[in-house]
Amino acid sequence: MSNATATGHRGRTASVLAVGGGALAVATWIGGEHGLAVGLVVFYAVATLIAYLWSGRDSDVAAIMRAGGDERQRRLDHDAMALAGLAMVGTALVGAVISAAVNEGNIGPYGLICAVGGATYAISLLVLRRRS
Repeated sequence: MSNATATGHRGRTASVLAVGGGALAVATWIGGEHGLAVGLVVFYAVATLIAYLWSGRDSDVAAIMRAGGDERQRRLDHDAMALAGLAMVGTALVGAVISAAVNEGNIGPYGLICAVGGATYAISLLVLRRRS
């Protein structure tokens, strides 16, 4: 891979983190938490710099961060994403159960996360099955 290509991917990877962190900081500022908003700007600036530097390295994680890599690295990314999804689903389910117990049957935002996750999974199965 050429240095220009690696640098471009590094910049895109870091910019996603910077834009997301910036949006969170702005929302926090608008919400009245000015100290937290400043802290978020500092945190995401450091995280963006670390991501930029790390994605330039010659490692499996760096290749995944650049949205590149070989088949083995893409499989690692796929498996890690699946495990992260399972952890989030488990957390949302536990949260929905606890919310239902505490709030007289109201599953709250955890229920929404469970519904979106379940619907996305079902639709994805249908779409992916037709594509293969």
